[in-house]
Amino acid sequence: MLRWSFLHGIVFGLPLVVLTVLCVSYSSKLGKVRPWLRQHRPSLQRWGWAGMLFFAWLTPLSGMIVMYARPEAWTVGGHAGWRSLGLPWMASWGMMVPVAATACVYLARRARRRALTPAWYRRGLWVLMMVALGNTLLAALLGSMTAQGVFYH
Repeated sequence: MLRWSFLHGIVFGLPLVVLTVLCVSYSSKLGKVRPWLRQHRPSLQRWGWAGMLFFAWLTPLSGMIVMYARPEAWTVGGHAGWRSLGLPWMASWGMMVPVAATACVYLARRARRRALTPAWYRRGLWVLMMVALGNTLLAALLGSMTAQGVFYH
């Protein structure tokens, strides 16, 4: 279970945070001539978005495996209740990340296909990416605090 937790938190979670930050910075520059890394690189952009979507779905799903594969490790006295108050919150906030990221990738792809995107569209996309980033950071914070025993009964 320790290996699954490490895989979920570090191997899947850390790239998700980095990619989400990059995608937030890209979405604020959407529609400009040189959007990412000071050069127009569509293949790099596609890999960035695809990587974020991959990790956005993989991280919470692996977290569900960690929590529900052996629930006796995370509950008090069988199924009486969660040992940590942060686990259910982390799971629910973590599952919001792929939903927001998928919507954002769809909207960004649609905006890239158009030659000119309105300012309100770019702002909405940026707000949506900030929500995804906030959810990612909040779920990571709850996970690290739970791992350190802060939320334990």
